[in-house]
Order: sequence, then structure tokens, then C-alpha cells
Amino acid sequence: MPKIKPFSSKFEIYSTTEEGGAGLVEVSDPLHQSILCHLAESNMSTTDISAMTGKAQSTLSVHLDHMVSEGLIRSESDPTDSRRKIFSLSSKKLAFSKETNPEGVGYARHMLKTGIDSMEDFPKNFIKALLVMSEASGLDIGPIMENLGTEVADLLAPTMSSNKVEDIMKRLQEFYEIVDFGEVCIYTFLPLTIIIRVQEETPEMQIESRPKFSHGLFRRILTTMIGRRYDVTYSETFGVNNNYHKFVIEPVK
Repeated sequence: MPKIKPFSSKFEIYSTTEEGGAGLVEVSDPLHQSILCHLAESNMSTTDISAMTGKAQSTLSVHLDHMVSEGLIRSESDPTDSRRKIFSLSSKKLAFSKETNPEGVGYARHMLKTGIDSMEDFPKNFIKALLVMSEASGLDIGPIMENLGTEVADLLAPTMSSNKVEDIMKRLQEFYEIVDFGEVCIYTFLPLTIIIRVQEETPEMQIESRPKFSHGLFRRILTTMIGRRYDVTYSETFGVNNNYHKFVIEPVK
């Protein structure tokens, strides 16, 4: 089993509304964060979670019961062994905390002023300022952006006329150009490596949440159209103005 993963965030925010839960739940316990992270990848039994975390099953039962009561996870009896419970994710991660960046807050204000000075550019500057202000204030909304990407993918999928990777990428290139989300370049097909160039300049800081939209969109559309799960295996933002984003997306083995 994989080892427990390290976490740098102080707290994470999950939505439980889809399961009729309390709505928003703050998760600050590193153990709970680790369990949620791993359940996002696959369902697990108490034995699996014990091996992954190094915690005794008797200790875990209290934590797992609490997480079930909060609507973060659900438990079901194993169809092959009624004495064993299988846990799965029943919530969506929305955001997490990070270090604040006072200079970034000032930069967000500058972008808003630029938008006011040039009204036709205000919508773009406003969205960019929202992302910068959120991160600079200590809240990374990358998970929300990723969720939005999957929602857009679900709407785009029915418009796809081919399940060939080349045709899917061409359709996404056209979509990004039409909605002015950036220029999509297919760097290589094996592995599928994508570079997206955006016109907006953010030399003062990297907007880490912005690329998550593309991650969610590309991953979901490939998974849906090809019928095999895809995931982002590498990601970086580069360039003097931090306006190039490169990521590798591959089938999950």
C-alpha cells in the first residue's frame, strides 16, 4: 500500500452538499486529509487505510466514524465479506489554505485598476484578480477550478464527433481559441504533453489555481471519450511572465 502523503496546507475545505451533508466542512487534521486524498484515488477498507497510515484499526474507527457523520466519506459492507467495511469519498475538495502574499494582494488591486482604466478588458482582469487575491490572501481555490473544468468537459463531450486523441485535442484547441482561454500547443503525443500560453502577464507571482481548470477539463474529456481513466502526472508554470503552463496527462495504469 502507498505510504501516507505529506501535507503542507493547514486546512482544507470540502463540500458535502451532494450527499445531503452539512454543506462546507473544514478539515485540519493531517490524518483526515491523508485519508481523503487517498480515497479520492480509490475505495479502501479499514485494513487498507491502516496499512497506508500506520494507525491501528481501533484508533482509525473513531476517526472514520466521525468523517462519515460529517458527510466527508461513506461506508458500505464489502459484498464479499459482510464483516468488512469499504470506505469511499462522498465530498468534493473546494480549496485549501496557503501562505499569504501581501505583494500579491497589491498586484490584484493593480489589475482591477487596469481593468477600470480599460473597460473592455475588465472581465479578464477581474477573473485574474479574483484568483490572485484569493491565493495572496491565503486561500487556493485550485480544486474549485478543477471541478469547473470537469463540468465544462461534461458539456463539451456530447459535441465531440471522434474518440481519437488527435481529434479531441484539435477540438479543445478550437474551444480555447474561441473562448479566449489561451493558445493550446500539443508538444508531444507520447506522452501527451500540452503547453498552454495565456496572454495575461503575472510576473509578480504564479497563479497556481489557474492551470487546474485545464487539468480538470483535459482529464475528464479524455476519460469520457476514450473510456480509460487519465490523470495529470506532471505540471509546471514557466516564462518570464508566468504565462506558459505545461502539463503531461497519461492513462492511469
